[in-house]
Amino acid sequence: MLKRVEPIALQTESAITSRVIWAYLTVGLFVSLQFVLQGSVSLMVPELKADLSIHEAGVGMLSSLFFYPYVFLQIPAGWILSRTGVRMLLLISGLLMSAGCLIQGTADNMTQMMIGRVIMGIGAAPGIVCFLKTVEVSFPPLFFGVLAAGMEVFGMVGAGIGDFLIPESIQVWGWRFTFKIFAALTLVPVLGGLFFIAKNSGTASCDCDNNSGEWVKVFRNTDVWLVALFCGFMFAIMNAFAALWAIPYLDTNPDCIGQSGRIAGMIFIGAAVGAPVLGWLADHGMDSRKAMMVGGVMTIALLLIILSGRLTPVLYFPLMFLLGLSASTYMLPFVLVKHWLKGEQLSIGLAFTNALSVMIGALFYQPLIGWLIGMYSEVCTENYREVLMILPAGVLVACILLLYLRKTNTVVLRVVSTEEEKFRLPKTGA
Repeated sequence: MLKRVEPIALQTESAITSRVIWAYLTVGLFVSLQFVLQGSVSLMVPELKADLSIHEAGVGMLSSLFFYPYVFLQIPAGWILSRTGVRMLLLISGLLMSAGCLIQGTADNMTQMMIGRVIMGIGAAPGIVCFLKTVEVSFPPLFFGVLAAGMEVFGMVGAGIGDFLIPESIQVWGWRFTFKIFAALTLVPVLGGLFFIAKNSGTASCDCDNNSGEWVKVFRNTDVWLVALFCGFMFAIMNAFAALWAIPYLDTNPDCIGQSGRIAGMIFIGAAVGAPVLGWLADHGMDSRKAMMVGGVMTIALLLIILSGRLTPVLYFPLMFLLGLSASTYMLPFVLVKHWLKGEQLSIGLAFTNALSVMIGALFYQPLIGWLIGMYSEVCTENYREVLMILPAGVLVACILLLYLRKTNTVVLRVVSTEEEKFRLPKTGA
C-alpha cells in the first residue's frame, strides 16, 4: 500500500486525563468478561453433557446461541450508542449480562440454559462498539490503532485467564456457582461506567438522523466487505477453535488431559501479544495488507502442524501461542476501516466488521463442527482432525480475498510538537 505521512499537532497532556484512562479500563474490563463468558461453554462440556443430558451437537448449538443476538445486534448497537452514549448503553448491557449469568447459574434444563445464553449475548453485543467509541472520542487519532488493539488484549487475556481459572472454579464450586460468580463480576464495569464515563460520551450530533444513506455507502464498499470477511475467517481461530473445539480435540490426546484448557489459553495469550504490536505498527506505516497475508499463511501452516497428529504438551504450548500471534492479524481490518471511513460511516463500518468477525466462526463454524463430529459414533483424534481441517481451508479463502483488495492510500499520523509546528515553513506548491 502507498502511505502518506500527515503531521498533526496534538496537546495530549490536556486530553488524556486519569478519568479517561479509568474509562478505558472500565470498557476494557467489560470486553474481558464478554470474552470469558462467550467461551465458557467449552470449559464445562463434560459437566453440561452429564447434568443436562446433551451431546456434542447440543453443546455446539448452546455455545452458538450467545452469538446470534450478539451478531445481529452489532449494527443496531452502533446506532443506539450514538443516541444514548457509552455510559447508559454499558449500564443496560452489564445488567443484561449479569441476568444471563444468573439464569444459567440456576438452570436445571437445556431450555433455561438457552434462555440465559441468549440474554447474555444480547447484553454483550454493545461491548466492542462501546470500547471503540471510547477510544475514538477520548484519545488522539494517532493512538487509535494501538488502543483499539487493546480491545484484543483485554479480550484475549480475559479468555486466557478464564481458561485457567474456570476449570479450577468448576472443580471447587461447580459450574452453576461459577456462573453466579460472573453474575456479580459483570456488575463491576457497570459501577465503573457510572463513576468514570461522561454522561453523553459517544453520542452523535443531532444531524445524524438524516444520514440513512451512510449505511448504503458502507454496504456498497467492496473493500470493507473483503477485510470484514478476512477478519471473520481469521477470528474463527479464536471463537470456533480456541474458545470451543480446541479443548475437546486436545482431550482426545491422553497426554493433554488436565492441561487442555491451559494449552488452548495460549492462543488467547498469543493474540493478546500480537494485536497491540500490529496496531502500533499499522499506525506507523506498516503495510497492513501484506501483514494480513503473512499472518494468514502462518496460521494455515500452524494449524496443519497442530492437526497433523498427536503432539506432546511441550510442543502444543509454543505452537498454540504462535497460532494466536499469527491469527491476531484479524484486528488489522478495524484499523483499515478507521482509515477509510469517517463520521457515521465509521461507526457503521466498525460495527459491520465486528459483526462479520463473529458471525463466521460463531454462527457457522461452531455448530457445523459440532454437527460433523456428532455424525461419528465414537469420537477420536482422527475424527476431530478431519472435521477441523475446515479451519485452515477458511483461512485460505481469507488470503485469496486479500488478492482482490484495492491498493489504497493509508494516512499515517505523526505527532508534531508545538515548537516544530511554530517553525514549519509554509507550503509553496500544490
